[in-house]
Amino acid sequence: MSPARKKPWFRQLSREQLRALLAAWIGYMLDGFDFVLLTYVLSDISAEFDVSLATASTLLVATFGSRWLGGALFGSVADRYGRKSAMVWSIVLYSAGTFLCGLAWSFAAIFVFRLIVGIGMAGEYSASSTYAVESWPRHLKNKASAFLITGFAVGGLVAAQVYAPVVENFGWRALFFLGILPVFVAVYIRRSAPESPEWEAATQEPGAEHRFSALALFGRRRLPVTLMLIVVVFLAFCTNWPVSGLMPAYLESIGYDRGTTGDIMFYAGLGTVIGTAASGFLGDRFGTARTYAGTLFVSLAFLFPVFAVGADHTVALVALLFCFMGTNFGISGLLPKYLYDFFDARTRASGMGTVYNIGAIGGGVAPWFGAVLGDSWGLGTAMATLTAIGVVTLVLLVALDVPGRLLRRQAAQDGPGPHGPDDAPAAVPGRTSVDADHR
Repeated sequence: MSPARKKPWFRQLSREQLRALLAAWIGYMLDGFDFVLLTYVLSDISAEFDVSLATASTLLVATFGSRWLGGALFGSVADRYGRKSAMVWSIVLYSAGTFLCGLAWSFAAIFVFRLIVGIGMAGEYSASSTYAVESWPRHLKNKASAFLITGFAVGGLVAAQVYAPVVENFGWRALFFLGILPVFVAVYIRRSAPESPEWEAATQEPGAEHRFSALALFGRRRLPVTLMLIVVVFLAFCTNWPVSGLMPAYLESIGYDRGTTGDIMFYAGLGTVIGTAASGFLGDRFGTARTYAGTLFVSLAFLFPVFAVGADHTVALVALLFCFMGTNFGISGLLPKYLYDFFDARTRASGMGTVYNIGAIGGGVAPWFGAVLGDSWGLGTAMATLTAIGVVTLVLLVALDVPGRLLRRQAAQDGPGPHGPDDAPAAVPGRTSVDADHR
């Protein structure tokens, strides 16, 4: 071990590396703030525009459904022009879309505005997740990944605290007017944050003039791995968004008022923050995939009890939901690091952005499907069942390293050789040397 590695981990980071993470974290925190706000006001939107809760929940589908475009578009911008520029413009776009939601005059209008928000959010994730993980040393990348994702959870905590007082005093539209705030973050990033060193180094390599297109992810060589990674991300969203997206509505359906619902969701969000931060330390210690799959499986121990205790046992409900969100949603802090290793620096933002944001459609489909099933099964039963199916399937795919096996088989079949735009390597050269991260 080098002398530098013997220092505490936080002393191994430069000021520029810390500033890079902070810039990405603030953007992602406000991303989480915006998105979680929507889950709190689904019932209000349903009443305002005289639509069912299942119909109102299609706003989640809209937000997630347009993300594939944002991931591909801003990911390509980040690979060509740098991570900072992509972060700035994506933040401006989703801020504008959120503000417009507060002005919506019909359900169709707010649906369109959520499509805009989804495009911007996807771009912000594509750029910020790539930027944050690239900026830190390899042995600390799980921590960078996890610390970034705590931003989304912290945004949820803030949303839980402002939800009741803002809506009760100013109405649900006022929440979305707060969406203009991230524009100031974009200004900060543009002025203060350094560019990703891995991206800058990649632009100096031979062949760097090649303009990568996100469409290349679906070329012959890349397609099997691309599709499997999309499935992994889709299932990742199906493991936590049935609960995250519908929990406020579920709590109100069993008798909790707005204030108590906000308080319960605050503690749930706190569990997510703690679990996400802890996932970085566990991931660097035990490996990305091993920690991800193992912790996700443990979350099943808390899932069904959450819906069994009912409103008569609030303390038990809060404790169980805290533990569930910490082990289930919290472990998603390792997802950026998991995807990171499948792409090189020239293609990483496009690759991570496209794969993640197509798979993220699961975050809209799962709550909508849960709301539909809830009409006949009961909302709690539907949420728990969908989540359990997603967890078991995802744990098997990650624990068995199915994406990695496809990648290695593809490499063995293709052999060494020059690669053009449509058949460039799908992963970091020598990824097998870091397979310990995925066991």
